[in-house]
Amino acid sequence: MHKTILLTILCLVCVAVPLAAQTTAPENMVQIPAGKFWMGRAYTIYTDSADLVPIGKMDDRPANNIDLDAFYVDKYEVTNADYAKFLQSAGTSTKPPWHWPQGKIEAGKEKLPVYNVNWFEATAYCKWAGKRLPTEAEWEKAARGGLDRNHYAWGDADYIDTSEKYLQAPQGAGRANPDEPIPARLEGTDAMPVGSLKPNGYGLYDIIGNVREWVNDWYDADYYVFMPKRNPQGPETGRYRGVRGGGWQDYSANTIGGPSDNNTVDTRDFSDPDLRATT
Repeated sequence: MHKTILLTILCLVCVAVPLAAQTTAPENMVQIPAGKFWMGRAYTIYTDSADLVPIGKMDDRPANNIDLDAFYVDKYEVTNADYAKFLQSAGTSTKPPWHWPQGKIEAGKEKLPVYNVNWFEATAYCKWAGKRLPTEAEWEKAARGGLDRNHYAWGDADYIDTSEKYLQAPQGAGRANPDEPIPARLEGTDAMPVGSLKPNGYGLYDIIGNVREWVNDWYDADYYVFMPKRNPQGPETGRYRGVRGGGWQDYSANTIGGPSDNNTVDTRDFSDPDLRATT
């Protein structure tokens, strides 16, 4: 379902250097191994935006056993400081995110993930960095951290207390302080500096719970029914591009790694897409 409020995180996959030619991962990137994984949900209950009424959300069903080539992915989300270097480069006509005062990063927020970035701007950043946006399949495999057919990046348990005020990640996952609960309705006042949340099984930080991330694919609610089983690239065309992961303004139901979301390619809304790169 299209959302008008979206924090955009850019997920970048580096493609400048062929993977086969590399013997070590590029700086601040992690290799995601080749092989198969289950993409999509093996469960059916989803709740509405108020976490009240179970509804069917079928755009990530049926689950598919997808075979991917190996790739590298950024360990961290792209920061304001990273994006500022791109904006300062010769030849770019990309405008700063609209919430930057006078087009400059607010003091003390250099390490926050950049957001209010549309799909075209995310793609331009990736090209400048010698990278690309990941496919939706690459993003999901990386986000799952080696766990197959699970609800969250850390497993299946919701860890929501009886008052449903908090989503508590198990020891070793989620917040840097595992004793500090994650609100079930995140709805914070801003994103957190990159690296604030503990890494998943592949060593990727903040994959869920900070800002959501653009993927390269067009969005089609029926795509999972007919998607190729090897290196799927998404639908050939569409109106919206895919966005994945749960951001700081999301409800708990949106913090899972499975269901897709989408937005128009020129959206630069208040709350979120950002990016992360792969190669």
